[in-house]
Amino acid sequence: MSIDYGERERQFLETLKADTGRALDEWMAAIAAEGLTHRNDIIDWLRRQGFMFSKASWLERIHNNGGRPIYAGSERRRAEARPRITVPPRPRPPAATEALPQAPPAPQPAPQPAAPASTPAADPAAMDTLLARAKAYRPLAVYVIAEIRKKLPDVAVTPRDGYLVFTLRGTDFGLLAVSAKDLKLGLALAGAPPGVPLEPARFPSLRGAPPASHMAVLTDARQITSALLAAVVQAAGAP
Repeated sequence: MSIDYGERERQFLETLKADTGRALDEWMAAIAAEGLTHRNDIIDWLRRQGFMFSKASWLERIHNNGGRPIYAGSERRRAEARPRITVPPRPRPPAATEALPQAPPAPQPAPQPAAPASTPAADPAAMDTLLARAKAYRPLAVYVIAEIRKKLPDVAVTPRDGYLVFTLRGTDFGLLAVSAKDLKLGLALAGAPPGVPLEPARFPSLRGAPPASHMAVLTDARQITSALLAAVVQAAGAP
């Protein structure tokens, strides 16, 4: 079942004042007063105020969104985006003395070129079910996927049994093993790039997982550095 993030966000913000002593606008003002600009610094500061990582990450995203909730109004925007269907008026039936016009022959559709093969889109329900296994590390998993998509806009992310597969131009080049203990980013590399804390890949329990030579054990958003993302791009073989 797909998770309603808009409802989760609404519940979180409704109880924010009672749970923490500050409403959303007060927390936004407090973050601004600290003069923090980097997302990891904001998350660290919020965690020192007593927030779990997932809630601290959510508040940081709202702050980065100009203090506006992420999912507020999403249902309204989706409704507005739906095309309006106009039903044409029914034609007046001809009088008995009128001759019925002959319908012109239907035009033959022009042949369409074959669409290029593409990786099917991931099932949102399957993605939600897999990411739910990460529990407190779910926001970190979402962040990892988002950062990889920024570097590789054409990447396909497919949920499997216990892990995600990253595919580019039909080739699997990496995976993200998901658990409540940590996340493991596996990459197929000819050699470990300098300055990236990687270790030999170990995924014995993942059936059908793509080959990986190295992995990074992830527990904090600060580990998602430009050097690590460069290693992801290297594994994908992107220019």
